[in-house]
Amino acid sequence: MSGTENTIETETETETGDDDGGRAETGALSGAESRTRNRKRLKAAAFVLAGLGFIVGGSLLAPDPEPSGWVAEPASSDPLYSGPGPTIEQVMADFEAATATAGLGPAAAPRSFMVPGCLAPWESYEHVSDARWAALLDNLTGRQWRPTQRLKRTHTVASSLTKGTWHLLVVHAKRPGTREHLSLVAANSTPACEKTFEQAEAAASQAV
Repeated sequence: MSGTENTIETETETETGDDDGGRAETGALSGAESRTRNRKRLKAAAFVLAGLGFIVGGSLLAPDPEPSGWVAEPASSDPLYSGPGPTIEQVMADFEAATATAGLGPAAAPRSFMVPGCLAPWESYEHVSDARWAALLDNLTGRQWRPTQRLKRTHTVASSLTKGTWHLLVVHAKRPGTREHLSLVAANSTPACEKTFEQAEAAASQAV
């Protein structure tokens, strides 16, 4: 499958992750600057994913002007994640625990990516009921992933969440004639990962 099959546009939420280990981008950058940086990061990640046939890759390649369809989640009274990181191992552990508790998985065979430590993907091909989708999001929220926006279309639902320096996109696609596909893809926003994504995007572009 091509990584450009999914056509969900990238969300436009202003980031709340730390940009350099402690400074939150919200307030430090204008909303436009923050959204631009987020689009660039996700686009770079999408090039890497698309090159490996990861379906959600196409959902991150929306061109400007800024897309519509995403709905902001209501403000939460739950405390934000304030610890270091988290590490990619902790992010993947969150995915495994949240999906298992929701009765989903196991994940499809893992793939090798050019951005170690910066991109955390999880995917499976299985039926995802409304109840399991809701349970998955509840389980992620219980692990301090903060929902920022959601999207619902005829054959696809998606949710955007953040935790520390990580930005997560959860997508469930159910199209006629294709297998159902559930994907969780988180991109890390540390300066080192920003540089890694730029290098990966450049390498992927040259390989096309």
